[in-house]
Amino acid sequence: MQLKILNEVPSKLYTCKVTEVHEVLGGPTIIHLKGKLTKPLFLSALLHGNETTSFDVLSQVLNKYKNEELPRDLIIFIGNTLAAVEGMRHLPGQPDYNRIWQIGEGDTPEHEMAAKVTAYAKEHKPFASIDIHNNTGKNPLYGCVNSTEPEFMALASHFGSNTVYFTEPHNVQSMGFCTFCTAITIEAGLPSEPRGVVAAFEFFDKIFHMDKITMNPERAEFEIYHTIARLKVDERARIDFEDQGDGDSDLSFIPEFDSQNFKVVKKETHLGHAKNLKCIRVEDNNGRDLTNDFLKIEGSALVTNRTFIPSMFTKDIYVMKEDCLGYIMEVIIPTK
Repeated sequence: MQLKILNEVPSKLYTCKVTEVHEVLGGPTIIHLKGKLTKPLFLSALLHGNETTSFDVLSQVLNKYKNEELPRDLIIFIGNTLAAVEGMRHLPGQPDYNRIWQIGEGDTPEHEMAAKVTAYAKEHKPFASIDIHNNTGKNPLYGCVNSTEPEFMALASHFGSNTVYFTEPHNVQSMGFCTFCTAITIEAGLPSEPRGVVAAFEFFDKIFHMDKITMNPERAEFEIYHTIARLKVDERARIDFEDQGDGDSDLSFIPEFDSQNFKVVKKETHLGHAKNLKCIRVEDNNGRDLTNDFLKIEGSALVTNRTFIPSMFTKDIYVMKEDCLGYIMEVIIPTK
């Protein structure tokens, strides 16, 4: 897989649609643009081809600064252009472009490409790295970091009203970059949702103009969520959201399943119905099975076995089988 490295923006990229970006670029591409300050901001877009807010933001950035000097150097990485054509997370047979950033873990052409991107970025000592994503459930806008060091907390304080700290999945882009620069993944709601596009662009542009990343004074004191587990479903399971105990589905969740994200879900909360707990698994960051700690079946009802806070609970059956059903979090207070 060839990684293109450009030093100027192709003219068609200013106006093309996300479904046309592969025609313009031909594949994964780095665009390194010079600005007033030499220490670059790194912007990652379209690691998932159906998460289009990153491309919407990139288009706004390119057009805003088309005839202006950039406040600092900018390294843009545009990832899965082929999947963007089809509006898919990734194409069949492709690895997930946001699960290939652990150096030495895989031997696919995509892993090799990610290693080259990482090496290029590391060589240029980024000011910060921003990876823009969407999710498929009802979630607030929030930032994700892989370290609780002050500079990461400061960066995250400028996006949304919630911050999530996680170490799994360990092979995402922000994890690959956090060892040599302050890195963040921002979750900008549903794809192309106007509030997410506006917030993500405003966040990017604020960081783009900073000489030093400092804490947002409006969030100088704030708690963060720590991801401690995730829910997986059997890829063979039949799933619906009709909350029926006598149907054909192995898992029949409540219709408002994803409305619980970032809310406290108390013990004994009804989540739907399940044939048995073999269809759903809760595992911690080390892969240890915690299903019985969090879930139980009463009759046919699927019920929580303890209080927790979910994030990214999704009703997209493809996503929950290909990646996960969602995450379980706890609240922590970062040390000063």
